[in-house]
Amino acid sequence: MNVKIRKDSWSAEEDNLLKEIVLKKIEQGLTQISGFEEASILLGRSKQACAFRWNKNLRPQIFKKEYPSKEHVVREVADSSTLQNHLQLAMESYDEMKQSYDEISSAYNLLKKDYEQLLNWAKQGITHLERQ
Repeated sequence: MNVKIRKDSWSAEEDNLLKEIVLKKIEQGLTQISGFEEASILLGRSKQACAFRWNKNLRPQIFKKEYPSKEHVVREVADSSTLQNHLQLAMESYDEMKQSYDEISSAYNLLKKDYEQLLNWAKQGITHLERQ
């Protein structure tokens, strides 16, 4: 059986260099793209090829997804009930705040009405005094 190797296959050395460069850029607070740009120059490949190799092959190996343990799931459920308690308290606080707002709004409207009535009486009094 004759196995053909692609001319543009990635070697382990190229993978390691790409990993080192991209991880160094990330540690420096720079973007992965800047790592792809630097690697493309050193490896003689396009930025897109470096990005594809990183995203498709290297990053999944480096940042493997960890599945939660049983203890983690139990803690998450406990945290969920705590979250529900906080949400319940928040809703109660919201209801109390809305009730207070409604009361203040009603009091404001009554005061505004009284103010406008007093203002009209004052204007009528001034008009009456000016006529005399």
